[in-house]
Amino acid sequence: MARYFFVFVLASSVFKCFSQSTEDSLLSILNQDKRDTTQVRVLLELGSISDNYEKAVLYYHQALLLITSFKNKELELAAYQGLTKLNRSISHPDSAFYYGEKAIQLAKTFGNANAVADVHIDIGNVYLNTYNYIKALSEFIAAAEILDSLKSNPKSQMTAYANIGNVQFLLENYDKSIDYMNQALLISKEIKYDLGTGYCYKTLGRIYRKQKKFDLATQAYQESLFIYTRLDNKYQLAEVQLSLGNLYFDTNQFNEALVEYGKSLSISKSIQNDNQNAFVYAAIGATWNVLENYPKAIAYFDSTLTAAKGANPYLEMDSYQNLAEISEKLGAHKQALVHFKRYSVLRDSITGLENRSVAEEMEAKYQNTAKQNEIELLKKDKELQEQGRKAYTILISLGLISIVIISTLLINRYRVMNRFKRQAELERMRQNIARDLHDDIGSTLSSINIMSKVAMNQADNLSHLQKISTYSSRMMESMSDMVWSINPENDSVDQMLVKMKEFAAEILEPKNIQYDFQHDEAVTEIKLDVEKRKSLFLIFKEAINNAAKYSEATKVSIGLNRVNGSLQLMLHDNGKGFDASTVVRGNGLKNMAARAQAIKSTWTHVSEPGKGTTISVQVPIT
Repeated sequence: MARYFFVFVLASSVFKCFSQSTEDSLLSILNQDKRDTTQVRVLLELGSISDNYEKAVLYYHQALLLITSFKNKELELAAYQGLTKLNRSISHPDSAFYYGEKAIQLAKTFGNANAVADVHIDIGNVYLNTYNYIKALSEFIAAAEILDSLKSNPKSQMTAYANIGNVQFLLENYDKSIDYMNQALLISKEIKYDLGTGYCYKTLGRIYRKQKKFDLATQAYQESLFIYTRLDNKYQLAEVQLSLGNLYFDTNQFNEALVEYGKSLSISKSIQNDNQNAFVYAAIGATWNVLENYPKAIAYFDSTLTAAKGANPYLEMDSYQNLAEISEKLGAHKQALVHFKRYSVLRDSITGLENRSVAEEMEAKYQNTAKQNEIELLKKDKELQEQGRKAYTILISLGLISIVIISTLLINRYRVMNRFKRQAELERMRQNIARDLHDDIGSTLSSINIMSKVAMNQADNLSHLQKISTYSSRMMESMSDMVWSINPENDSVDQMLVKMKEFAAEILEPKNIQYDFQHDEAVTEIKLDVEKRKSLFLIFKEAINNAAKYSEATKVSIGLNRVNGSLQLMLHDNGKGFDASTVVRGNGLKNMAARAQAIKSTWTHVSEPGKGTTISVQVPIT
């Protein structure tokens, strides 16, 4: 199943509960052709209630044409906000960003802070729909900071609580998230803001589902469904029906899940929400797969690929993976291999993006914690200002208290930063282990499985059996290197030297290649972290293999020494060498250079025809 979760921030929806008679009344006013501000307001209202995208866009642009003659900034701002919300609701991110930026710039010219915050929320939702969680978090925090200062407005205060709750949800602080959402829910009920109440219940349903509190999640979703049905908010109804279906799926009630998915799909098709359609298709396909109705599962996964193409690589990847597994079950091995290759291409591209985003996500968590500390500090400062009218002695006491608080926050900031850095390092190591297991071992096992089944169906299967043998040996060697690299007993360079000498003997001696291994005594006490030790050893292996396979050398010299705060590994062979300017680099040289760059090391490669090859790596140890 796909690994997705969504965090949506409170915003006014483009769909509102208006009867057909209301729209007819507005059109009758519009037909009077008075060309005044009343007509502009009517056009804006029509744009906000229309279920037809083209008609809604036309209404907003007609309003903007009229506004140019009135030079009314507030009405112009309302038009840009309406276009932002409209394009957000139907997953047109580029248009939503364009109109959102124009709305923010215009609102700032006459100090409309509420409007600026509202647009930040809409833009944050657009980033969420395009899976850019870091930028979405930034937009939500910007909105929360603005709204938190407008405490005279209960609706704004409720929105601020809801936004903070969403940030905590994104950071997986579920208890804090529930606390903020319940505060927002209390305010929205007091001011009878139904759209906000529905949103709070929907978000609480998501949180409870994450905590596997399915009964509470069902109650929250049902409350949300009741409100959105009354408001006739189709965009939100489609979402909640899908969420209810997911709850039934989680509890193995597959027939009930299909009913809810069907309702969600019907609604999302009626409002032309392609993004929502893709998720519903994937959910229905997964359900039919569990029920072993493979023709229907294949049909819905194909529909997922069509709807998600170019917009949602995660759904595409999971669909190809599911199609490969189903094809295997049906004995269609050739088709399974095709799907598996497409899945592998998407997986490799997504894995690279995920690895690069780990540090950014951990930094975002730290920045959010620091931001909350700053907010607490500002609250203390305000308290000091309010008490500034008191006696001089009290003021001095409060000043001393403030110094203690600031010192505590700074110490806490330092501790939080160190804690998140350690977490980031641990997360990167876990990601690397998971990636190696998944990419090297998982892909090899899948290839062996598919090739073995192909071999069983062919008379001449010797080549497939040879490949299976090669892949199995490679997998055993990769597993051995992985276990060795993460074993804390191998942290010292001394232990790495033992393994290097064993490997050199294993590869070079059968080829009758002489070798000598020189090293400083000082290097044996050096400690290397997992990543540096693993990468340095793999570079050494690649260099030894290249010397044995291609160099035609009779002797290899190996040196490991401490040089100016770095650990230097140098290998030289007396082989035939080559002209680096005319020979295209192979994967071996590229891999060595990439591994050295990953651990911030210096890698050099020198080779000339008839003079052998020299490879040097300098790993920083300070």
